[in-house]
Amino acid sequence: MDHQDSVEAGRLFHFDNLFAAGEASYGMIDLLQIGEIACERGYEIALHPQVCMELSYIVSGSGSFVIGDTTLQVQAGDLVFNNPGYSHAIHAGASDVLRFVYMGFHFNDRTAPDFAEIRDYLASEPYRLARDNPSVLMPFLRGIEEFYTQQPYAEAMIRNTCESILISAYRAFTGSSHSSLHAPQRSPHSVGHTVYAVIRYVETHILELKSIQAIAAELNYNATYLSHAFKQRTGMTLQRYINHKKIEKALELLGYGHLSISQVAEMLGYETIQSFSKAFSRIMGYPPSRYVAEQRRGRE
Repeated sequence: MDHQDSVEAGRLFHFDNLFAAGEASYGMIDLLQIGEIACERGYEIALHPQVCMELSYIVSGSGSFVIGDTTLQVQAGDLVFNNPGYSHAIHAGASDVLRFVYMGFHFNDRTAPDFAEIRDYLASEPYRLARDNPSVLMPFLRGIEEFYTQQPYAEAMIRNTCESILISAYRAFTGSSHSSLHAPQRSPHSVGHTVYAVIRYVETHILELKSIQAIAAELNYNATYLSHAFKQRTGMTLQRYINHKKIEKALELLGYGHLSISQVAEMLGYETIQSFSKAFSRIMGYPPSRYVAEQRRGRE
């Protein structure tokens, strides 16, 4: 396998993994390309025939995807799928840079019965669009990182990552990616179960968390009871736990090198980059800019 890291007029950067034979098999799919691109304001990827299934996630900015006779307006957090056999074009918006990650693929004859439902669902319409689905970004970034760094056992990691992307996309398109956890049965002995439900919810929804009150509402609990139960069981306040998990996720996102500090701050729900830097420094002992610089030096 090989990759191209090229910059053309109108493209701020473009990492595109290509294969010598045109594609490579990873479990149930034959992967044609996976990559990331940032397009300047007003840049256009010209109309062209779509030759494979393609998933695209909008990391930042806005613009439009043309699929056949349909024009979809997209913005950060949107996930787009389009099928082969239709014309396809992409237009960056006039006001900001359009940055997105993408994966082009075919299902092969080794598709397991468990994944046939996903294959058939995706193949049934010319395109799919899901709004505001940050959970899809993480497996995309992991996949691109595996191709870029080529660490040991990269093939197994890429196969698992591709499956994770497809499952996350299927959940997003079918509306099941944001389903809340079932609230545990209340009983005098259910505090441990309650706290575990909170921990699992925070870990799986870290990019979507708004407040403790929102968590309580999703899990069908009183916010005061939830906070008290969490502190009683763990010795840590729920807000402190959330703060630590956010910075843990920030380290992961910044470590990929694909996102800026301001983008990560926005994804994690901080109102300003200053408030994010303050929270980061409080936990890590140094600002996020230092962490990014150290990661960059490590890649050189």
